[in-house]
Amino acid sequence: MDEMFITPANKLPGDSIATSDFASRNRRIYVLNEFNCRLLRDCMVPGTLPFLVIPSPTVELVFQLCSVFQLPPEVKYLALEIFDRFISLHYIDLWAHTYGSSTDRYTQKKTWFHTASRVKKQTLLRILSSIQIASKFVFQPSSMSLKHVRQYLLKWGHHYSLMSMYLSELRVFSTLDCKVPMYSMYDFTKALLEGLQYWANVSELHYTTEKVLEFSFLERDEIYHRYFRMSTNRWEPIPQERLQFANMQLNRFLMASSVVVSSLYIHHLEGLGPNKASEILSELGCVNSNDIRGLAIIIVELILGSTIVSTSCG
Repeated sequence: MDEMFITPANKLPGDSIATSDFASRNRRIYVLNEFNCRLLRDCMVPGTLPFLVIPSPTVELVFQLCSVFQLPPEVKYLALEIFDRFISLHYIDLWAHTYGSSTDRYTQKKTWFHTASRVKKQTLLRILSSIQIASKFVFQPSSMSLKHVRQYLLKWGHHYSLMSMYLSELRVFSTLDCKVPMYSMYDFTKALLEGLQYWANVSELHYTTEKVLEFSFLERDEIYHRYFRMSTNRWEPIPQERLQFANMQLNRFLMASSVVVSSLYIHHLEGLGPNKASEILSELGCVNSNDIRGLAIIIVELILGSTIVSTSCG
């Protein structure tokens, strides 16, 4: 089962020594590899949901809010990571409290209904708190002051005091146990593009990659739904497969590599095609090149609305 989704990285004939040499000398790739391994280990806790659980409409809302406040892409992707971890841990805590405080089924359901309703009403505030925290870590605090956020909330009929907004930010931070993820998917794609620069001039690819990354977050559920279908010839995983497939979904290097390769299918570069890039990124991120290409093809087909023939691309 493991091999169905995540297989050892392929060796790159001829270029493997150069690729490994680059990876060993690139501190950023090394740090991201360590972060990726730690993330996979921390997320796969038995009996809990893995991270990356927020639905597409919430992702779109985060993107729109960051656009309103004119924040850079580093902030919006880090904010997604922060809010995703917060809401996952928050719901786990609330679920445990609700079903641990009473043995009466009716009382449990009634309490959970009210709890979930209250959390839903606080969603916008929690998202803005996550963006505030992210902006501080990316050193963009000026446009996300509490006053700016309060003015925005008042505009849409949400009346929060500065103290309640401060406490919301503190609540998000404390739920994460003060452990804010230092790297987002944006950092992974940026590092891999820098890696490809060792073989070709990829400066033209940055804009396309950023747009493909944004699309991949908005269509994430559909992308992985199709990828499971492609891998198993079935639409839904059986219970034993869910955590194993989640392990693939959580691998930042796999998604980031697929986003970069998708960009190469769309924006052709001289001397560097999708297949060659897949082999290089396979070495850099320690993921299988076939997995990279398979996921990339799904992304491109969703973007272009047509089938692509991967064998014709170098």
